[in-house]
Amino acid sequence: MLVFVTRGYAGHSLPIIDRTQPARKETAMLRALKILVVIVLALIVLAAGAIFTITRLIDPNDFKPQISAAAREQANLDVQIPGNLGWSFWPYLGIEVGRTEVRIADDEQLFAAFDNVRSSIAVMPLLRGAVELSGLYLDGLELNLIETADGANWERIGAAEAGAETAQDPAAESQPLDMPVSIPAITVSNGKVRYLNNVDGTDIRVEQMNVSARDFSLTSPFPLEASLRYQDQADIRIDLAVSGTVSMDLEKNLFRFEQSVIDTTLAGITTLPVQVHARQSIEAALDEDRISIRDILVETAGTRTSGSLELTQLSAKPIFRGALNVAAFDVNAALKAIGEAPIETTDPAALKKVALEMTFSGPENSILLEPLKITLDNSTITGVAGLTDIDSGHIRFDLTLDQLVADGYLPPTVEEAAAEEEVLATTESLLPPLSTEPLLPLEDLRGLKVDGVFSAGTIQMEGIEMRDLRVLVRADNGLMEMVEAGSKLMAGSFKSEAALDARTDKPVMTFSASTSGVQIQPIMKMALEDDLFTGILDMSMNFRAEGNSEQALADSGNGTVNLTLAQGTIRGMNLNNALGAGINDMLGQYQVITQFLPDVDQGRLPPALKEDTEVVQLKMAARIDDLIAHIDSLDAELDRGTLSGKGFLNLRSQAFDLRMAMKVPDLSTNKYIADRAWPMRCKGNLAGEVSKWCGADNKAFREMGKEITTQLAKDKLLDRFGIEGKGDSAEEVVKDAAKQKAQEELKKKAEEGLKKLFQ
Repeated sequence: MLVFVTRGYAGHSLPIIDRTQPARKETAMLRALKILVVIVLALIVLAAGAIFTITRLIDPNDFKPQISAAAREQANLDVQIPGNLGWSFWPYLGIEVGRTEVRIADDEQLFAAFDNVRSSIAVMPLLRGAVELSGLYLDGLELNLIETADGANWERIGAAEAGAETAQDPAAESQPLDMPVSIPAITVSNGKVRYLNNVDGTDIRVEQMNVSARDFSLTSPFPLEASLRYQDQADIRIDLAVSGTVSMDLEKNLFRFEQSVIDTTLAGITTLPVQVHARQSIEAALDEDRISIRDILVETAGTRTSGSLELTQLSAKPIFRGALNVAAFDVNAALKAIGEAPIETTDPAALKKVALEMTFSGPENSILLEPLKITLDNSTITGVAGLTDIDSGHIRFDLTLDQLVADGYLPPTVEEAAAEEEVLATTESLLPPLSTEPLLPLEDLRGLKVDGVFSAGTIQMEGIEMRDLRVLVRADNGLMEMVEAGSKLMAGSFKSEAALDARTDKPVMTFSASTSGVQIQPIMKMALEDDLFTGILDMSMNFRAEGNSEQALADSGNGTVNLTLAQGTIRGMNLNNALGAGINDMLGQYQVITQFLPDVDQGRLPPALKEDTEVVQLKMAARIDDLIAHIDSLDAELDRGTLSGKGFLNLRSQAFDLRMAMKVPDLSTNKYIADRAWPMRCKGNLAGEVSKWCGADNKAFREMGKEITTQLAKDKLLDRFGIEGKGDSAEEVVKDAAKQKAQEELKKKAEEGLKKLFQ
């Protein structure tokens, strides 16, 4: 209130002007403003004083019992805080919690713990409605997650009050945070998490977990760094370091991790640890149900992969779009980088240029690589491959190989000299016993769904050329079929079918194949590692076995083989010479026979000059049983004579034994030799020396020598005595002669004649 007084001159007083009425209103407003300011300042001072007093005079450690009780009541947790609780007031309102341990009620094992947590909020900005934290620090985090047959330990949290539900306002949960949040630093250090599953044995440990974010904000990009070490029960170890810039838009549910760098070291999978360096930018638009990964670059073990990938419809049936390219790399250099042995090949330039180009396409809930291109040095595979249905795991592929010269990819030839005794000793008794353990994962096979086609223009390997190859395979509900497999093969053709029926616990395998007009020389050379046979082959075979172990398959395996070989040659073995050698050995034992064989030079048959056996035509029929091919009939027309016989081939040990009868009319003009079927025997191992496979059956030849000697004796007696006998032996001849002459005289002459004959 203002009062103005005017005094007069010469001691005279002037009238007083009273302005009290208009001034009173103005004075009241100022007074009210002053009072408000005073009250606010007083409240601030009072609050500051109260907080200061609380933080200085009240020990927060006194509240530990209340904290533990609340945790037990509300979350079924036993919280122990052996560390100190502390707080500060100015210029930040902060709290610090020391070592804290959390156990699920009634458990002795630690569930969670940390060594130290501290955070603080600036006081003055808080008065303006702004949240400004100085930082959030968490050190020594420890978390133990355990699953047993009865469930997981974390599922028991809150069990004490499971029946009581806290009523919450749904609208309150969806309210966005109004106050701006800015945190200069968020640090998590020395964290570790363990996951243990006592049911399946999984034991995963994550240690040395560190996270650092600077200038964290919900509205502006901020840098993030993180690192950890992973180890599991298989001793697989992963050291991971991640860095990049994070930004988010909570209203749009949009999150970005720009220019992120991931450095990983993988150990325990390969001999040497594998270093992986990756760069990419990731965007997750949750409202759009989309994740995009751009500018992908992955470098590891000398390989370089680039491209981009986008996933949409994440919450429903995902759709994959994008492309990845693996630049050409040297396979053996990559193997060396991870400590693995190189792939040894005949051609040192093989596997120097391997590349991959794939484009993700296809409908929802599928991962189809179309087009797909695989480069293998000078060969290219193109087509489509992938999963047509992720849920069912349905595999589909349709791939075409232009050409492949496979010889360069075969391992180098190593010359090994093995004693024949060792080769021939490979008998069934010396082989390791067949296993009775389950051979096939039946449950996995029953879940397999496949539709595939593989085609090839030409494939060459060790002189064998296949053209226009086409293989069609199919698998569904445990039935796997090679529906079709065929090609043009060595001037002929080849077809086959196969199936594995795993729908029951006693799977059944079937196989059938046929060839027509196939030149077998390069095939046999590859199979036996020697140039032994030539000829044109027509063959049909089938095989069936059931069971899920090596022993069961061997016991139940059976089949048939029928083949015809024309215009053939058996190299390195002349059966005629083998026969001649057998006859010569026999003549050496029964030298008396040579006296009656005028066309035998010096008691021996001459050998043929060539070392091979020419086969005009050979037919064979065999049964397969217990991994033994029982040769029921073998008939061959040779360039000199014929051959017939029976025997077996052990498919496991490759041992064989054939007993045959051989006729060679032009071997000798002598009636005692020319018309006979001579017993021959081929015995050994397919890995043995060919020249020693076949020869005369010595025991049978000795019997034939006796027979020829007896026949010669009979014929000589008949000629000498001038009689006509009907018996087959010399004794019967004597009996016939006794009827014409006196028995005593005849016996005497016969004995003298026989003595002279064998002198």
